[in-house]
Amino acid sequence: MVRLLLALSVALLPALVAAQESSSTDPSPSSTGESATGPRPFGANLFSGNYAAQRENGINPDYEILSGDRVMVNAWGALTINDVFVVDTQGNIFLPGIGPVHLAGVRNADLTATVRRAIARVYRGNFGVYTNLLTASPVAVFVTGGVMRPGRYAGIPSDSLLFFLAQAGGIHPRNGSYRDIRVLRQGTEIARADLYEFLLQGTLPTPQLADGDTILVGRPGSVVEVRAPDGERTLVELAGAEATGAQVLEVVGSDARANAVTLRGVRAGRPQVQTLSAERFRDTLLQDGDVVTLREEGRPGEIVVHLEGEVEGPRELAVRRGTRLLDLLNWVRVDPELAHSGAVHLRRPAVARAQRRTIQESLDRLERSALLALSDTSGESEIRVREAELIRTFVQQARNIQPLGRVVTSTAGTQLNVLLQDGDTIVIPSRTNVVRVGGEVQFSQAVMYRPDLTVRDYVAMAGGFSNRAETDAVIVLRPNAEVVVGPADTPIQPGDEILVPPRIDRKVFQNAIDLSRIVYQIAVAASVLLRI
Repeated sequence: MVRLLLALSVALLPALVAAQESSSTDPSPSSTGESATGPRPFGANLFSGNYAAQRENGINPDYEILSGDRVMVNAWGALTINDVFVVDTQGNIFLPGIGPVHLAGVRNADLTATVRRAIARVYRGNFGVYTNLLTASPVAVFVTGGVMRPGRYAGIPSDSLLFFLAQAGGIHPRNGSYRDIRVLRQGTEIARADLYEFLLQGTLPTPQLADGDTILVGRPGSVVEVRAPDGERTLVELAGAEATGAQVLEVVGSDARANAVTLRGVRAGRPQVQTLSAERFRDTLLQDGDVVTLREEGRPGEIVVHLEGEVEGPRELAVRRGTRLLDLLNWVRVDPELAHSGAVHLRRPAVARAQRRTIQESLDRLERSALLALSDTSGESEIRVREAELIRTFVQQARNIQPLGRVVTSTAGTQLNVLLQDGDTIVIPSRTNVVRVGGEVQFSQAVMYRPDLTVRDYVAMAGGFSNRAETDAVIVLRPNAEVVVGPADTPIQPGDEILVPPRIDRKVFQNAIDLSRIVYQIAVAASVLLRI
């Protein structure tokens, strides 16, 4: 029995981890939007690019030539030169018939002009010159301070600071500063970078690095946490000890929906909480450790609803809060010959979230019961391990299902005047005489409606039930989002969708009832059937 529990634990551990990750990101109304590790520094995604793999092959025009660089020189006319020269330790190349030409410190853009002037001192006739800097001498640069992997990294002098920082793993999220990055040469600062300027304005210093230079990332200065109305949390590093609210909003981007701000911090050694208007906040001084929460106070006077299906005109409408379904439908143009007005229903995000939570909770219970299943014999234990593997596969598939959030808005053929909510989608289906058949049938297909046929008849037209079909509880989805679960003699209406669920063998699965319930929950919520 102990061996069985251990085997089941190993088999289901990845699925349990996936369940925890899924539940932490479940799009529920109480979701804060924060990552598992808390708020992220502004610019944290800067080094998610591929700076190291996409290193530039060419050399920029401002690159200054160094000893060891290889230069190709072509000259024609009064003299002929066609060779590659290496800049020696004195910074020269030696051209036959010309002598040494000093190139160390010459910009790549000025290379041809410099060689031309050297040749012109000897040859007065007509000649042409073409040069090309083939390779630059490699350099090794130290990257240290607040980075993930301090060390010594190779590159070429014209590589950007971002290239070397990326090789060091980027800025450390807690110990590194995005605003205090210095380049040192023999202890002397030759350049300073503020990555916020690069992120917001696209400007970045481009010093030419030399062998032995050090890129030093300082400690973060004053930091303010900003919480947006959608729950996203961002750490903003201040340029100095203080900054105004307007300066902080320039970094994170002003949220136009926020009309109130809660400011938490410490002033004169005492915790303080202030509630400010958005305008007043812009002039407020912020300090290290402050927490800024942007909020939407009150409710907007309008909501946005969407239209889907057989609709003439705009598909997105802004309507007054409190508008009801029938009141809005009176203003929506449809073709009565094409639109199935009696099957109008809603898709509501809040309902979809509730359906998803219900499914996730059912999957959690299924995993726990499978993990705790006991057996008395070695043969039974092998069966339980196999069952655990099957359940694990099923759960992984089921966690990816996205419910539709359908709301039935009619009863006994009468459309109800339902109060609309922000984000609702009003579905006006098309008229159709087609009945779709899917699930555990020989082949899924759509067939023409006939009033004298039942579920069993339509399944027969789809080749009949498969050998794994559940024939006593077939799911029928009506065009108006109603769901009927009944036997194979259930009557069918035009536009219905027949879903034949799989049969869960209670002799094989100890949790057959739970499995069946989840299969039906998913089918009703998302019109999807999963097999196990």
